Amino acid sequence: MSDERPALTRRRLLQAGTTGALALAGGAGWVGCGSSSTPVPRVRALPGGRPGQQFAWDSLLAADASGNRSAPRHHRLLHLRLDGTPTVASAAALEDALRTLEEQFPAGPDGLLMTVGWGPRWFAGLEQASPIPKPVALTPDEVPDLDTFAACIHLASDRRGVLNTAERTIRRGIRSPFVVDAARRGFTAPGIPRSLSGKVEGIPAGQPERTAPLFMGFTSGFRRNQALESDVTIADGAWAGGTTMHVSVLALALSTWYGSLTIEQRAARMFSPQTSIAQVRDPGAGFSPPADVAAAAREHGLVGHAQSMIAARRNDRPLIIRRDFNGLDGRYPLVHFVSLQRDIDDFVATRRAMAAARAVAADQRVTPQINNGINEWLSTRSRANYLVPPRTRRTCPGLGGWDD
Repeated sequence: MSDERPALTRRRLLQAGTTGALALAGGAGWVGCGSSSTPVPRVRALPGGRPGQQFAWDSLLAADASGNRSAPRHHRLLHLRLDGTPTVASAAALEDALRTLEEQFPAGPDGLLMTVGWGPRWFAGLEQASPIPKPVALTPDEVPDLDTFAACIHLASDRRGVLNTAERTIRRGIRSPFVVDAARRGFTAPGIPRSLSGKVEGIPAGQPERTAPLFMGFTSGFRRNQALESDVTIADGAWAGGTTMHVSVLALALSTWYGSLTIEQRAARMFSPQTSIAQVRDPGAGFSPPADVAAAAREHGLVGHAQSMIAARRNDRPLIIRRDFNGLDGRYPLVHFVSLQRDIDDFVATRRAMAAARAVAADQRVTPQINNGINEWLSTRSRANYLVPPRTRRTCPGLGGWDD
């Protein structure tokens, strides 16, 4: 009688439940994967109540009376490199680390929010056609690094210590050929930017306002300026229920932002020249900047960032959900731009809308950089694209013997 055990696959793992997973593990923490000589760490069933869409965070976030949701205070992006050929054993180890965290911390900003995306490099390693395109430069003036990570794990929590634990758990839990190649840390939190004034390049003492959650001094994520999670969900096909994620690193040049502009001038560039400070400070106002960027350029000699974004909408809603956050490279301020969209083309369309081509054509005072939203203060360091599968396929999608 053979003592060879059946292979552990994602499907068998999901069907097992906690008791079944322990049984698969033989009660000893290891199972045979294809042969009794290939050990795989014990894996546990997902805790109940988590949505099938791993990016479905909105219902867990606090919201004001107008429906504007508060982003988690602390964020971390862990980028996984692939050094060799992935195996079912390495997939099970990664999934086990993720499930360990879900059992340890509740879903939400008081605990842990987590999204796992997979890049073109992952699918190339499987010798499969990638369902998402490789990143490219999107404007004539940018020369970004084009990331080739296999995967990106976005971790978020109101508690920085939770993210420290999560990073340690993933680093210790993963197995070759996965390697954590980079960790990008940051925040979206009222008070933190002001606490760093005078310590960050370009931000003078006393700036930004005490309630500002970001380095540029304004609140992000007004309800009318975000897509719904249903808008960015892939509707059908092999990856139905998932989404795509774009991740960029943007350097901020803030010396003239604070040194040369009044708060009214900064608001004009962030939102629109027709937007008042009272509107900016009232998240319940529900304001929408005038959409005609050509008219704004002719009348005011400039256009606002939010104003130019109105061109990238579907059913009167934006094409993307922004989950970006600020960070530091030493003393230098950064934006870690994270967006979710149904298709990477939706991000591309949004980025191109940011160029406000109609405004540039309408008035010579507006150029692709000058008097054109916040473009003058941003430069793109890197770009990356990822597929975010449904939760049941979040680990090593497409890996034979595991994602079957």
